[in-house]
Amino acid sequence: MKMIWKIIIIVIIVGMILSTVGFVTGASRVLYFNRTGISVSGGEISQITEMNLEQFRSVSVDIGFSDVEFVKSDKFGIDLYGMDMEWLWSLEDGKLNITHNRSNQLHVVNLNFVTTGRNYVKIFLPADTELENVTIKTSSGDIKIGSFSADKVDVKSSFGDAVLSNITSNNLQAELNSGDFTGTNINTGQFTFISRFGYGQFHSVTANSFKAESSSGDMRITGCAFGEINATNRFGDIIASGFASSKTNIIASSGDVKITGDLSGETIVRTEFGDTKLTLSREKNDYSYEISVRFGDITYDGVRMRDQTSINSGTVMENHLKLSASSGDIVVSFG
Repeated sequence: MKMIWKIIIIVIIVGMILSTVGFVTGASRVLYFNRTGISVSGGEISQITEMNLEQFRSVSVDIGFSDVEFVKSDKFGIDLYGMDMEWLWSLEDGKLNITHNRSNQLHVVNLNFVTTGRNYVKIFLPADTELENVTIKTSSGDIKIGSFSADKVDVKSSFGDAVLSNITSNNLQAELNSGDFTGTNINTGQFTFISRFGYGQFHSVTANSFKAESSSGDMRITGCAFGEINATNRFGDIIASGFASSKTNIIASSGDVKITGDLSGETIVRTEFGDTKLTLSREKNDYSYEISVRFGDITYDGVRMRDQTSINSGTVMENHLKLSASSGDIVVSFG
């Protein structure tokens, strides 16, 4: 571990030196690691702009170190900008493909302390364009797409944020390794969200099925309606307001679960280290329940169950609450 930190410090020092020299001489300030060793980029800028493309029905972007953005326009077009990369793109049979020469794929450190601009891919299309498939994959860069409908949307980013808005689809998948996600005004059949390090925010999302997995970071859900939700968060809170679901399964290893809204059908919430608070819009008599804690208190409809580690309605109704906590309080209120 100490050797890793030594290498990182050396790289930063070398970067600062090269950056200073590069700034004075006008040279590039991008450092690459590849199979032949360490090299400094040549600093060539490549830009391709085509603003009168034929209408495309599908989009596929597979790039390394660039931002990706969909831009509303009255035309179909592209604007590609990058340092030290050879853009490769095509539009065939209604499918727009954008990638680049992978020779510089092992770029690691940008030494542009005085930046010359970020690499980017901009795709221009009219609002509410109907597409078949949209696939976006980046190694490092932010993604901002929206204002279209598509049968399938697949977004993957290793290092960067993703913002999706005003999208209608049958199947939507978003997978981020390290970065934040924001989804707004989305209507989809199946929604799959996977995040390792970063928060997930969902506003006005409607889905038949919503599956979310987070390793580290909060999930915040506002004004969303799901036919079914399965959410797992290892380190972080799950907070939902103005929320509706017909089947709920939530697991939080280390973090609180707070839900305000209309929960029908079966509701399962399990926490290891954290509190659970449900504020339900329905009446108390609409629910049956099984609630248990190991280390914590239970408060049900304003009544604190002192010295009780479990309570049970003794019946199972259509709307059933099954709540458990290893270490944390459970509070349920109604109406």
